[in-house]
Amino acid sequence: MKRFLLSGVILSIISGQALSEETRTWQATAELGGTMTTGNTETSTLKAKIDMKHDIINWKNAYYADVLYSEDGENKTASRWKMGAKGGYVIDEMTNIFVLGEHERDEFSDYDSVSSVAAGYSKRMFKTEQSLLDLEVGPGYKYFDLKSGSSEKTGILHLGLSYENALSASSKFTQILVSDVAFKDDASTLSRSETAITANLMGELAMKVGLTIRHDNNVGLGKKSIDTETTVTLLYTF
Repeated sequence: MKRFLLSGVILSIISGQALSEETRTWQATAELGGTMTTGNTETSTLKAKIDMKHDIINWKNAYYADVLYSEDGENKTASRWKMGAKGGYVIDEMTNIFVLGEHERDEFSDYDSVSSVAAGYSKRMFKTEQSLLDLEVGPGYKYFDLKSGSSEKTGILHLGLSYENALSASSKFTQILVSDVAFKDDASTLSRSETAITANLMGELAMKVGLTIRHDNNVGLGKKSIDTETTVTLLYTF
């Protein structure tokens, strides 16, 4: 059932834009980074991400996907991918109504996969020449496919905060905070913090240094509630 709901959210966002293709505007950013060592220590890590924005008439939409893979010799140490879409119907310059859907698979989490849908209200709290702050809140549902083959679901309150500040003409600081607060006491509240500094190198090419912190308040035995991810990646905007 959750796959039908998630597909419906994404398809409704895309199909709603087909009414006036000639006026659409797209912007996309591809991000790639990785490390590899050989000799006494053999490790490799791959980080890839793509973000697409589509503004048309009264809609501001976003589509995104990211992958993280790491191994130490012959042992896999990280394997996670996520994809999602968010559509925002513009009420005025500072406010919109959003609907979003996400699906994530993490081989090293307690879950085989996690899917969520949510809808609500988004407000731009302030905007200056150098900085902006967006806040979003709304109800939703989260579905957990457990590794045992069973599944769980819970209502959530989706909270999101996005801050951006221009450090110079060629660099910026960004901070994203997201939390899906579970209504059930025994269900996981999943939260994420993404902190990054991006600096332009030349033309459309930039370098990004980022720190991502993930928190699960209901992890299983032997698991840590906090995961961190530090990355240095190259970004290309087109």
